[in-house]
Amino acid sequence: MILALYLLFYSLYWLFLTLFGVRFGKRKKYRNTRSQPQLLLVLPAYKPGRIFARVLDHVEEAIRGRNIQVFVLLQDIGEYDPTAHALSKGFHVKIKSFSNRAGNSYQHALQYITHIIYDWRIEGRWNPEFVMLLDKDNLIEPDFFQSIPGRLYDQYDIIQGRRRPLPTRTAIGFFDTVSEALNDVMFRSAKKKLGFMVEISGSGALIETDIFLNVISKLDPEAPGFDKNFMAHLLMERRNIRSIYWPGSKILEEKTAELEAHNPQRLRWFGEQYYNALYHGRDLLIAAFRYRRLAAMDYLLTLWRPPRSLQVVITPVLALAELTGYFFTHTWYFGFPLLTAAALCTGIAVLVFLIAEKLLWRALSYFFELPGLAFNNLWNAVRSIRKENLGKFVHTTHKL
Repeated sequence: MILALYLLFYSLYWLFLTLFGVRFGKRKKYRNTRSQPQLLLVLPAYKPGRIFARVLDHVEEAIRGRNIQVFVLLQDIGEYDPTAHALSKGFHVKIKSFSNRAGNSYQHALQYITHIIYDWRIEGRWNPEFVMLLDKDNLIEPDFFQSIPGRLYDQYDIIQGRRRPLPTRTAIGFFDTVSEALNDVMFRSAKKKLGFMVEISGSGALIETDIFLNVISKLDPEAPGFDKNFMAHLLMERRNIRSIYWPGSKILEEKTAELEAHNPQRLRWFGEQYYNALYHGRDLLIAAFRYRRLAAMDYLLTLWRPPRSLQVVITPVLALAELTGYFFTHTWYFGFPLLTAAALCTGIAVLVFLIAEKLLWRALSYFFELPGLAFNNLWNAVRSIRKENLGKFVHTTHKL
């Protein structure tokens, strides 16, 4: 009964957010005609690959003529050394290694970055109003900053851009693409419309500097990953932080195309999700009641959701078993077709999303590969909360 109710609830949750967040038709284009505040673009690059040269080229084009400084933090440089290329563009470059320190290496890098910002402020070198992180494999679009109306910097504390995939031809790459697009619909577009805080990504979000510095100092050192612990602490702040999802500002990223890259990534993502649900759920509940913040309660529900790939596979299977039982006994096992209703809600949500994103035919071509990936993700979810994975940041590797 508990499992059936759990699946029904999260199927309804999925359907509601999808219907609320999905958008048909073209988005309106904006152009920034007002002055832009001082910004700091930070690239924390652990063992950067050759795509990082393209990343730097895209950054150079995106910031041209704008009030933006770029700080590149290179860590544990491997075969490709981008130092000279970054310096030639006038970017600030530091080379560090945090691999000899225990705990989450990405958090160590972020804490080092906060010290740099404090030092620059004291020295009068640069006092950015907003900070944005950019992953080492993310290609920022040339009009990323131009697409943001100047008024948003006054109205919001966080402006979240949109992450779009580079072309991929593998089933794993496609499902990774679908997952990111679904996050945009459910946890950014829908929550923006509902007045909740949009889900913050580790890359492509402009964050007001004082908020960035304050929350980085409060991150849980035992938490794997970064994004979700950062998000949880944002919602626990006394200050009501204003956020917006701005899909007109885009970055392109290489999606995981092979299982050996997909597994470490999902291990980190599920570790982040369920660690914060387990260890910060109480804090989110307290914040929800203390500050009358419904968004904190909603985020706790988001953290407790099952892996969607598993939900898509297991819910119809259990619904089929429920229908079979009804066929032979003429009674519903739980007194009501809970699993059948859950499967219908999930199916409608998936169908609406795929049609809106124009991904239906590609999804059908990869349909038979989904069950294997779903149970692989279940195993990753179980492994993610084991003690040996606490306080770690599992770096994703790519082909490029």
